[in-house]
Amino acid sequence: MRLAVRRALLQFSVRFWLRLAGIRVSAAGLSNIPVDRPSVLVPNHSSYLDSFVLAAVLPPRFVFLAKKELDRSAFLSIFLRRLGTLFAERISAEQGVQDAADAVKAVRAGQGLVVYPEGTFRRAPGLRPFKLGGFLVAAQAGVPLLPVTIRGMRSILRDGQKVPRPGRASISIGAPLVPESADWNAAVTLRARARAEILRGCGEPDLVETEE
Repeated sequence: MRLAVRRALLQFSVRFWLRLAGIRVSAAGLSNIPVDRPSVLVPNHSSYLDSFVLAAVLPPRFVFLAKKELDRSAFLSIFLRRLGTLFAERISAEQGVQDAADAVKAVRAGQGLVVYPEGTFRRAPGLRPFKLGGFLVAAQAGVPLLPVTIRGMRSILRDGQKVPRPGRASISIGAPLVPESADWNAAVTLRARARAEILRGCGEPDLVETEE
């Protein structure tokens, strides 16, 4: 089965499951996603279901950059790799550099990418500090980066909760941010601009000062 067909089937299945679960998702700003070139999307992260709701609304050409630990699970590894998922090492710096280079190569080849810059999430509300990886990928690949704000998912299924509650969630995709160059400073600038926009829209407190 072709990759495009597998992704389309996943999107149909996710939309059907969300409807059965009583989870309604609205999306704004989909027209901001470039159609003629790849881009990197950076959403905030508050629930295990964030990837589900994103998969339900995003064009199927996007894949997720997932933590390497998921690739070590036999079932998940097969499932995610069949969808074209990319993986990044969080422990080994050397492997992390190679994984980032692979992500840049994939984006340059035309692959749209979704990266959670917080890296993980916790039960309590709040926007955590952003890691630089996804912003470096956008800068080095020379593609637009779009901030994505997710609201409502933490109350539907937060960390430590096993069964999702019915509810409403919203996804807002911001205007593309174009990297000024391919260097570290350009990535830092992208991170600051994207985080400021997500912080304004997510309705949660800023955890930078509490975690640094």
